[in-house]
Amino acid sequence: MALILITSLFVFILSWVSWRYLRRRDPLLRDVMWMFASVAMLFVVGLVRLFVGAPPRPVMILAIGLLLAKPVFTLRLVSRLRPLRSWCLPVAVTVWALSALPVLASAARPIPRPAVWPAVIVFFVVEAVAAWLLAVEAQRRGGAARARLWCAATGTGVIGAALLISATGAALGSRVLAVISGVLYTFAFVPPRGVRRMWALSATHAPMRRLLAMPANESARTWQSYCRDATAVLGSDTVVILMPVPDRSVQVAGCTAGPVSMIECTTTDLDELLAADRPIDALAGWTRPPAVAVTFAQATDTRFVTARPVDAPGGRGALLLLNRYRSLFSEDDVEAFTELAGHAAALAGRAQTLAERESLAAIVDSSHDAIIGKTLSGVITSWNPGAEQLYGYRRDQVLGRHASMLFPPGQEQAEQQLMQRITAGENIDQYRVSRRRQDGTTITVSLTLSPITDATGAVTGVASISRDISERQRAETMFEGLLEAAPDAIIGVTRDGTITLINAQAERLFGYPREELLGRSVDVLVPERLRHTHVQHRDGYFAHPRNRPMGAGAALTAVRKDGTEFPAEISLSSVDTDKGMIVTTSIRDVTERLIAQTERERLIAQAERDASERRLQHARRLESLGELAGGVAHDFNNILAVISNYTEMVLDTLDSPDLDPADLAEVRNDLGQVNRAAERATRLTKQLLAFGRRDITQATVLSLNHVIGDVEQMLRRSLGEHIHLITSLDRELWQIHADASQLEQILLNLAVNARDAMPSGGTLSIDTSNADITDDDSTGGTLPAGRYVRLRVSDTGSGMPPEVIERAFEPFYTTKPKGSGTGLGLATVYGIASAAGGDVRLYSEAGIGTTVTILLPAVEISTDAGTVPAALPVAEATTGTPPHETILMAEDEDDLRQITARVLTRAGYHVLAATGGDEAIHLAQTHPGPIHLLLTDVIMPRMMGNEVAAQVKQRRPGIPVLYMSGYAEPVLTENGTLPDGVILVEKPFTSRELLDRVRAVLYPVGASPVGRPALKQPSSSP
Repeated sequence: MALILITSLFVFILSWVSWRYLRRRDPLLRDVMWMFASVAMLFVVGLVRLFVGAPPRPVMILAIGLLLAKPVFTLRLVSRLRPLRSWCLPVAVTVWALSALPVLASAARPIPRPAVWPAVIVFFVVEAVAAWLLAVEAQRRGGAARARLWCAATGTGVIGAALLISATGAALGSRVLAVISGVLYTFAFVPPRGVRRMWALSATHAPMRRLLAMPANESARTWQSYCRDATAVLGSDTVVILMPVPDRSVQVAGCTAGPVSMIECTTTDLDELLAADRPIDALAGWTRPPAVAVTFAQATDTRFVTARPVDAPGGRGALLLLNRYRSLFSEDDVEAFTELAGHAAALAGRAQTLAERESLAAIVDSSHDAIIGKTLSGVITSWNPGAEQLYGYRRDQVLGRHASMLFPPGQEQAEQQLMQRITAGENIDQYRVSRRRQDGTTITVSLTLSPITDATGAVTGVASISRDISERQRAETMFEGLLEAAPDAIIGVTRDGTITLINAQAERLFGYPREELLGRSVDVLVPERLRHTHVQHRDGYFAHPRNRPMGAGAALTAVRKDGTEFPAEISLSSVDTDKGMIVTTSIRDVTERLIAQTERERLIAQAERDASERRLQHARRLESLGELAGGVAHDFNNILAVISNYTEMVLDTLDSPDLDPADLAEVRNDLGQVNRAAERATRLTKQLLAFGRRDITQATVLSLNHVIGDVEQMLRRSLGEHIHLITSLDRELWQIHADASQLEQILLNLAVNARDAMPSGGTLSIDTSNADITDDDSTGGTLPAGRYVRLRVSDTGSGMPPEVIERAFEPFYTTKPKGSGTGLGLATVYGIASAAGGDVRLYSEAGIGTTVTILLPAVEISTDAGTVPAALPVAEATTGTPPHETILMAEDEDDLRQITARVLTRAGYHVLAATGGDEAIHLAQTHPGPIHLLLTDVIMPRMMGNEVAAQVKQRRPGIPVLYMSGYAEPVLTENGTLPDGVILVEKPFTSRELLDRVRAVLYPVGASPVGRPALKQPSSSP
């Protein structure tokens, strides 16, 4: 058995090394193959002898010769790793030959012991020397290479001792030592990748700490520290770091040898180095090594160059390892230190950043302009000497204070608008504003604002540059202030009609921003039908300029950017400038003056009509609510009667001292009636929520027939007794994927429209059927070919004329009197059907009636019973483990809180019950153990459920939340859907629904109880 184990170990190592040699023909691997073949072949011969018989004499001679030559092969391997005396290998070969010949001569018969001992002693001595040399090489290395070399050295020594002991006849001891040697060789040459990675990473811990301890502004020392550590661990003669620079070249960033820093390298050279997937023999010209590798090898008196890519902030760099001899077992250490080089590159980049910042700070300090840094909230963070000179404040007087100290009174809103523009990423260049100095005087400055962004591009602050303008600029600013303050729109026009001047009132009046109008023709402000005559009037005015006051001529017509026209009065005056004559035009919108009286009369009439419509609408709303409330009260009274009577019957039965099985069965049936009545109440509540558009949008696979059946009674109450409702439902109707509440809303909208179209009574028909639409059938619509469910709603009302049919689905379009409809009924129907992937088709004839056909895509439902999983107990259905988690519950309704706590406690959960949000937050803060789930009501006094969840998550980060409510509007989106991550159990719920939802939240799909991270515990301080 031991022989088989030994053979397996050495043959496994030989096979692994041979496979690697076939992939990459490295001379080192060839020596390793000879070393393990020499040992493995002997044990193979032993197996042959054990199971087959004595092998032929040539085979025995070859096997014994290879075994005795194993120390020579080991020494040969060591000579490739480190320099040896020139006589070492010849002497070892000679001694091996002299000691092995007697043994080989008697290989086919029992070997005399005197002939064996010299060969064994030589074997042991040479193995010991090779083991000692490997141990010395291990001392020069670190990380995985050191551990693997130590294993190789120990294994070499142990195999020598095993052969020495075998010569004494102790077969068991020698085989045990051979097994130990094989295991050590396995860890040396074929170690698990995880172990190799652990050894390599352990060697990078200390270098990483030293890199982090380096001064942030000294990149040279950072790379020197890295190169020293890399040289010590990797055993390389020289370590070189190549880093890219902005001019697309590559420079030596770190090196332990001085001459290397003078070598020039390009990105092409770097790509050639990194293209080699193995060490480059720079002195083997027949392999055509890269020229830059030869240069580095000659400069460092080395031969072998290993290049690995390094990810740096400025691009891709390289780690070069230069060795005079080949290296063994260093691939994991090289990989680890390549990763460490990336970290070192990031740390070294800090120095360059700091230097740039120091240079920028020097420029800012030497500038005569006031350069100020502010946060987005306006707090001053930097203040240069130019700002001290301009505003009179010292640096220590303003840092940390709000920039409003520099604003004259009344300028806060304008500054807020500037900050909003900066926050949006806009640059503001040479904007003239007023500022207040320390002595209270007001100065006019030219202000340039730029956003300060972080590495992600997000705006984090504002850089402000202020410059005191000259007297001429101040005069221009005064003129512009007067121009901007003018109540009328003022536009300056040259002879060719180009706009050269515009004030703020003109921007507001015409709707154009200043930048869009400047340089354009003034004709853009004139209606297109009047532009020809306007050009003639303009040319005539420039030929004979004269002042024309406001109101001297008739009202003209102007046009805004949006195309709307308005009556206007203008005044004209001409100004001669060095660029020619400019005509200034003051424009005043006189729309309000012309229609003031008409508008006043219209408003009075409108107010009277509105008051009348409000009274009529209020009366109709009260009537509708009365009808709905009566119908709902009727249904709820029936439900309450069922619950009340069956509950009394249960209590009467349970009061009996002797209960037989029949009584218990009767109690169970009565409770079932109560439960079914509660379910009816639940469905009625959902219908009311859907009617009020407060239900949650949840699409499911359902039958349209069931939806019609659920809402049929409500439709009959809404229609009234004068309208006859007929339903014809296809029993083989296909199922669809939609929201039941939205389908009910469609039916209600169509029923209300039909009721309004039949004021004197009539018939409303609702029928369903299946429809197979082909490509030919769908040409007239927007639906692709496929299977659909058809819902047809027909009435015998007044119908619609063609012009109304064309606009029937337009939002807010209605033919009803004002106050009688919103115009959203059919638009809502079309929107819901389109969202579900369907279509709506309308057919109507005046005086005959209207038919609305809705097509909804059918879905395929699998009926394979084998795919339905067997029901599991609620407590263990998800994970197979009984519930044991702690649940924090917040519910203000006492009865519901108690029964919910009982349900959860009976299931195995530990419940922390709170009567409101404040108590729940207090329990989350003070409970010593973990809390795995927050179960909270949505609607509670003083604090809503989502507010409670936010407060609890601050104290218990990561805690999942499950909301419970029958009215969930506070946690719904504008579309009536639940936001991502919000989970809700709707009231009223059964115990199974509650436990299933709790388990689903605690253990979502793909998660497991064991792998679920522990929630953070609250701190002891409040």
